[in-house]
Amino acid sequence: MKYVIIGASAAGLAAAEAVRKYDAQGTVTVLTEEEYMPYSRPSISYYLKGKVKESNMTLRKPAFYKEKKMDVITSSKVTAIDTEKKIVKAGRKNYPYDKLCLCTGSKPFVPPMDNVEGKANALTFLDLKATKAIKTLANDKTRAVVIGAGLIGMKAAEGLVKICKSVDVVELAPRVLPSILDAKSAKQVKKHLENNGIRFHLENTVVKASSKGKQITAVTLKDGKKLPCDLLILAVGVRPQTELAEKTGLEVNRGIITDTETMQTSNPDIYAAGDCCVSTDMLDGSKKIIALWPNAVQQGNVAGAQMAGADVTVGGTYSVNAIDFFGLRICTCGLINAQGEQYSDKIRQDGDVYKRLVFEGDKLVGYVLINSSVNAGMYTNLISNKISLDTIQGDIMDNPSIFMFDKDTRITKLRGGVQI
Repeated sequence: MKYVIIGASAAGLAAAEAVRKYDAQGTVTVLTEEEYMPYSRPSISYYLKGKVKESNMTLRKPAFYKEKKMDVITSSKVTAIDTEKKIVKAGRKNYPYDKLCLCTGSKPFVPPMDNVEGKANALTFLDLKATKAIKTLANDKTRAVVIGAGLIGMKAAEGLVKICKSVDVVELAPRVLPSILDAKSAKQVKKHLENNGIRFHLENTVVKASSKGKQITAVTLKDGKKLPCDLLILAVGVRPQTELAEKTGLEVNRGIITDTETMQTSNPDIYAAGDCCVSTDMLDGSKKIIALWPNAVQQGNVAGAQMAGADVTVGGTYSVNAIDFFGLRICTCGLINAQGEQYSDKIRQDGDVYKRLVFEGDKLVGYVLINSSVNAGMYTNLISNKISLDTIQGDIMDNPSIFMFDKDTRITKLRGGVQI
């Protein structure tokens, strides 16, 4: 069997490893248009801050690929897939396949702005190449503007504020980190970020840039305010990379459509995994892009196993985030901003500690924990296993225990997600 995997990030590497686990003989070829061997994308913010070296960002040592007989080909952009001849075309080279997996990930979304496209100091913050360019340009005289106060934008701002003269963040939404925080917790996080030197311009956006040649010198916001700018970071968000799938004739609707248990696309010999795919949120049944590293790894594992003939399926999928900013620890999970009469919540706040639990009937379906992660494992267990709150002993907002019954009716007691 010949296996070809397009993309070498979380999903692509997981797929390759799963193929090799279930098929020791087939050829495994991984194609990536990046010039680097598979590396940890979440670590680019630490690289920007100088907390991690490039050599420590690789996901596997070179010897691993040799041992597992995986051929990872860098700087290889796939231009077409011939599904009749079963060939992947990358430049002048053709790669035959029996089973193919698309792990093309996501790309930055850049909103329309006058005089920004093509400027040398307007950069994204999604991969190592862009981060290296940012690190080269940023210094103690740099006035940086970040467009987007989501996870990508805020990690860029956190790294830049220790390097640059000033960092301004422009966000169209009325709060920071709008996808993972509720309104109340967002106020607390915003204040913490401001105390660490970041300035915000919420419910605003960049409409145009002033420049000298290829260099942006200032940006003008929707409200007319003008900000000096030596470095512009485009971090509004990401979109699934589906162009290749569409060109190949696969079913696409915002992302690549797959059987969400097996990751098989509309072509039986082609699979897809990761940020390029539409996932089903197990908590509310909605179809969405869940662009998270653990989700990509799980889907890649399943896609690779399925390609190699193993009966492995995807478990429940939902959003989980654990992140910190200047020492402020944030853990969020599930339906944070759920709307409807069926949902209720409990909130407890004490100084810089914030806890919000979201319920649907007798089930926990979401949480926001700020400097309060002691029970995060237990809460996640409640959500992922859809455990009734009747199993809870004690106040769920404090340090409760869960009593679970296994198939032999033995009682397992959990506290903070740990068996005791």
